[in-house]
Amino acid sequence: MKVLFQVRQDYRKNPAGDTVQLLATAQALKNLGVQVFLSLNPKVQLEEYDLVHIFNATRVVDAAMYFENAKNQSKPIVVSPIYWNMAHYLKKVEMNSVALEQWESYQPWRSQLLQDCDLLLPNGQAEMEEIQRDFQVTTPFKVIPNGFPQEYLGIDGTYFREQCPGLPEKFVLSVARISSRKNQKWLAQCCQELSLTLVLAGPINEPKYFEEVQVYPNVIYLGTIQGRLLASAYAAAKVHAMPSWFETPGLSSLEAGACGAVVLSTDQGCTEEYFQDMAVYMDPFEEKSLTPALEKALTFSPEPLTKHIQKHYSWSRIGEMTLAAYKHVLVGSAHK
Repeated sequence: MKVLFQVRQDYRKNPAGDTVQLLATAQALKNLGVQVFLSLNPKVQLEEYDLVHIFNATRVVDAAMYFENAKNQSKPIVVSPIYWNMAHYLKKVEMNSVALEQWESYQPWRSQLLQDCDLLLPNGQAEMEEIQRDFQVTTPFKVIPNGFPQEYLGIDGTYFREQCPGLPEKFVLSVARISSRKNQKWLAQCCQELSLTLVLAGPINEPKYFEEVQVYPNVIYLGTIQGRLLASAYAAAKVHAMPSWFETPGLSSLEAGACGAVVLSTDQGCTEEYFQDMAVYMDPFEEKSLTPALEKALTFSPEPLTKHIQKHYSWSRIGEMTLAAYKHVLVGSAHK
């Protein structure tokens, strides 16, 4: 089987969850014998490919061009939407009327993409319900969750503590791009109130916001960390906190939970679907929800969630589920 992946043009320059999902899915499929190629060309010739897999309906301009090209060449189209309606966030939080108008102006584009593709692969049932609520689509779908790298297992916190000496025994870690949508400023403030050290890791998406976060003396910023050091950081942390405005479900939360950290997560998005009652939740729209959630997380056991994630959410398992979905689409297209 030969599959073409397509994603937003800046997926490497501005890495985010879709970048990780795409690369990890590609590797898992290659391990199963699938030939996976990537193209950012919206006019690429598709004769040699069995299907096209488009990632990220939120950044819909790129996705729409890839979709139109695949439709014109009569190729089966699979879409990983990575969608959550941002209107509520833009109205309530950013109060950005220009961004809100832009978001809403592109909803018809998203509607066509999500309605007219052959199969949707949402990361969770809640994401699919959001899509059905916003667009009333009748497209077939298969929930394909996100995963964690199995090579992270067995790595403890020793290496991270050697590289970052002087950290207290209990610290809070948050791995995410530095952005107002991820709520690091609020997290820094609440950690300071509780005399907790906050360790941040991830690319800086919003430099001005980062300056506001750095005002808090309890914050340590590490830049982007990966691989063994990242896995060791997860293992060393008492709590991994992701108080974002929404997550589906947050790749770093999955990874942190797999490595043994207590997961503190937003309740917006697909998070409770993945973590059930084995994580600590907060409501980003409720001003006083984060501090008590942090206090609870400090005494919460990570073990049930760690076992749950390790059992159900390895990328190898996600690859098998994705391949089964592809086969389903190709059987269907053969009968059209």
